[in-house]
Amino acid sequence: RKNMNKKRNRNRKSKRKFTATVSKPKNDIFSKWQGNTIPMLGYNYKIDKLKNDSKINTDVLYTQDYSKFKLMEDNRDVDDSHVAELVVSIRKRGQLQPIIINEKNEIIDGQRRFTSCKILGIPVMYLVSYKTTIKDVLLINTSQKSWNRHDYLKAYSHNNHWNHAEYRKISTFLKTYSLKFDIALFLLYGQPIQHSAGKGLKDFKMGDFKVENLEGAQRHANQLMKIKAFAPNLVDIGKFCKAFLKVSLIDDFSYVVAYKQLEKNTKKFDKCQNQEDWDEAMVKAYNFDLKRPNKRISIKKDGF
Repeated sequence: RKNMNKKRNRNRKSKRKFTATVSKPKNDIFSKWQGNTIPMLGYNYKIDKLKNDSKINTDVLYTQDYSKFKLMEDNRDVDDSHVAELVVSIRKRGQLQPIIINEKNEIIDGQRRFTSCKILGIPVMYLVSYKTTIKDVLLINTSQKSWNRHDYLKAYSHNNHWNHAEYRKISTFLKTYSLKFDIALFLLYGQPIQHSAGKGLKDFKMGDFKVENLEGAQRHANQLMKIKAFAPNLVDIGKFCKAFLKVSLIDDFSYVVAYKQLEKNTKKFDKCQNQEDWDEAMVKAYNFDLKRPNKRISIKKDGF
């Protein structure tokens, strides 16, 4: 009986040891903050002294003295096209987010915001982050996730947005047709032969997008889906889609002939680069080895 009790005790100890070794790793990135202090805007604060809805040792400041700010030489260059877009936004809504500078007045985050405010001649809002360097700039920009097109679509489809009905049309269209986002937007924007995709995309990101001709977009999408059944890679290319829609306007064009000819002659598009190349290749693919020459089409003849 003593031997049995000893055996039971050994089993209990071994179980306790095994349980003790199974623990959550200390380097788990989702574990709670370790330490008594936490840095905020470059200053360390004791956690136990912080109160809810309190204020740290900094304010959102503003100034119209642009000369006090310095652009960091090792920061990335300011893109003029991005500044132009931001100028339009700030003119409409004001500066919604302050720039961040260090104690040397070097701009850590917000070069475009600063430049836009300077162009508009309005005060610049700013926050001071103590002892911040270019490494922090890199960290800010590499850790931020840019909005993708589906993020814009979700935001503008919400009831809070004045134009949500138009964005819900886009969402339904994308679910109905397995076309690339750019192609779908290109069709919905209307007059796809005359317009470039860039203008429609800009309106889309600003929340101002309007579906010009839904029935026309659906008709074109159905046509492209038939081609996608045998040439999916081609339908993913905007220049191909534009060429197909353009050539389809030519007199004597037949969709039945086009589908058959494109399926047989996809290699005609292998060397295409610019839009003119794609237009010419579309005509060549359509006309190649047609048994009835009088059914051939021509871009020049119809003025395209």
